[in-house]
Amino acid sequence: MLARFDRPFLTAFSDGDPITGGGDRVFQKAVPGARGMAHTTLAGGGHFLQEDVGPELARVVVDLVAATPRR
Repeated sequence: MLARFDRPFLTAFSDGDPITGGGDRVFQKAVPGARGMAHTTLAGGGHFLQEDVGPELARVVVDLVAATPRR
């Protein structure tokens, strides 16, 4: 399913996640909507970004929504 997803797709992973570290590159290669996006790595987070760096993650999501044109 994600191999056909052409809507904007942004990865936001942590620089300190021992579980999914490096998974962002897999999504960036596999999901067409990830091409050309400003992917980010959030500093100081662990596996649960929403708990570890919640305000920073929220800003990334808000910026993505604001920059995404409606179809």
